[in-house]
Amino acid sequence: MVGSLGFEPETNRDIPRNFAFPSLSGLQPTLPKSILAKLLAYSKPMVDILHSIALGFIAGLIPVYLGLLPLPLFRRLSTSKRNLLISFSIGILLFLFVDVTGEAVELSKQTAYSSFLFLIGLVIGVGVPLAISSRKQRVSGESSTPGVNSADKSLTAYIISGAIGLHNLGEGLALGAAYAGGQLALTTILVIGFALHNGTEGMAIAGPISDIPIRAKEPLLMGLLAGFPTIVGSIVGSMFYSDLAGALFFSTAAGALLYVIIELTKRAYSPKSTFTGIVIGILLMYITDLLLSI
Repeated sequence: MVGSLGFEPETNRDIPRNFAFPSLSGLQPTLPKSILAKLLAYSKPMVDILHSIALGFIAGLIPVYLGLLPLPLFRRLSTSKRNLLISFSIGILLFLFVDVTGEAVELSKQTAYSSFLFLIGLVIGVGVPLAISSRKQRVSGESSTPGVNSADKSLTAYIISGAIGLHNLGEGLALGAAYAGGQLALTTILVIGFALHNGTEGMAIAGPISDIPIRAKEPLLMGLLAGFPTIVGSIVGSMFYSDLAGALFFSTAAGALLYVIIELTKRAYSPKSTFTGIVIGILLMYITDLLLSI
């Protein structure tokens, strides 16, 4: 069509045969290395925090909720079997008490305060739930009606959740510190071990409330109270680790656990089933701890 009009296109006349058009890739903007380095430096802490949150979710929050899942099943059990379940909870908490006490003592030795720090945490752990329980009894007039009994069991479950939460806060610190140190193998082992422990700890929360009416949101709150501190501890531990903080968290958890163990033991009905449940709980926690050390 163009040739039929009597002229040729201008583009073919003046362009040398060996001419090459410049590559567009050379025109792409590039960031100075200093700016790129700064961006990477700012993004790394955020990535570490996201990884720490994920580790806390997997090791702490999700397993606790999985441990609470059988609660509707526990409600269908007979009185004797529920007593066995409460004793099972005592066994888990006893093992946990020994475990956190050992951790607290070891970490206390790494600080200048040693046994004094452990004693402070233990007194706080026992004293706070004892004060809350005593105040609740005074407000209720020490009545023995079923409603108050249900409220007392619910309070005990919340104290168990808080004690497990303090324990998980200390575990989260160790988890975050292992991740920050680049010890990926140790981090993986800790995640698996803590997840197994937290699953059984969720069942320990479910035991005392298996025979009382509760609202749907209460197990959610208890699980959050027990599991969420793992996430907080993991984030903090990935930034810095403190033996003093770890010792205080573990010793306070030991005190709170000691309080709830005594409370649950007072509610046991049958010595035989109580002993059996405690042994089963301790053995289960021992097996999960053994898997952690393999």
